[in-house]
Amino acid sequence: MDISIIIVNYNSLDFIKRCIKSIEKLLNESSADCEVIIVDNNSSDGSVEYLKEKTKENDTFHLIVNDTNAGFSRASNTGALQAKGNYLLFLNPDTEIVGGRLEDLINFYTEKNNEDKDGEAGVIGAKILNMDGTIQFSARSFPTLARQFYESYFLYRIFRKSRIFGSYFLSWWDHESIREVDWLTGSFMFIKKDYFIKAGMFDEDYFMYSEDTDLCLKLHRMNFKNYYFPYFIIKHSDSGIASREPATREAEIWRSRRLYFKKNYSTAHAIALSALYLAGVLNRIIVFTILTLIKPGSENKNRLLSYFRVLKLYYGSSGDTGL
Repeated sequence: MDISIIIVNYNSLDFIKRCIKSIEKLLNESSADCEVIIVDNNSSDGSVEYLKEKTKENDTFHLIVNDTNAGFSRASNTGALQAKGNYLLFLNPDTEIVGGRLEDLINFYTEKNNEDKDGEAGVIGAKILNMDGTIQFSARSFPTLARQFYESYFLYRIFRKSRIFGSYFLSWWDHESIREVDWLTGSFMFIKKDYFIKAGMFDEDYFMYSEDTDLCLKLHRMNFKNYYFPYFIIKHSDSGIASREPATREAEIWRSRRLYFKKNYSTAHAIALSALYLAGVLNRIIVFTILTLIKPGSENKNRLLSYFRVLKLYYGSSGDTGL
């Protein structure tokens, strides 16, 4: 079998219906031999019932139902270990495939591995669009303390075209060409199954977020090369599912990044990241306090309250530093 598409679902019924519809269209137009494995993390919104019906209708689809929310990393690994494909395509449920062919991904992977003797291809990422058609910065540089500083003090927003201040999101680049990059976001990751296993799969210490960065860093250290491939295109409702609890999402993103720094660098790096992140949140609290005073009753007040909640969730109500 050529490709196993792996989707981790958790209470995203409306999103995954659109995702599956786009996959079915893609598979109908593809000559690649594929399967679709959906791992459900104990959804309670009717997703399981819908997915069970889908597997009855189409034997290309397979469903694994967890009895708890196992998190993204563990659920993805569960799907990968069951996969029969030579390649794995990890795809978020809040995505829709809008352009490209699966054969193009396989051909690009094969060509890169045949022509480049300095390092084989690791993860391939697609061009990802926001729902309004604008570019979503899914190809990025590895996080560093300097890049966290640029984010905490808005420098990456003020100087988007700067190769220094815009280095994390690569915001200075138009994302229209093939490019070797540090890492690709987990909403779309295409990788040879053997290489995924060789790299140790997703680190299950990450419940959600930063597992994609961690995997790409491990591959990079093993002399693999990760690529952005703009000729396969998807739309992604970034935070569409997580937006139900934006403060929780924000806190979890940064908790996972703190873990990433601790695992891959040192505890001192993780502490420094927390300090920089605190500075960034305090900056935003100051900004939205001023905006709330200028425009009372606007959404600025909700943003302000959300950042106070982020602080509580990130640092813990009992003084937890997470280190």
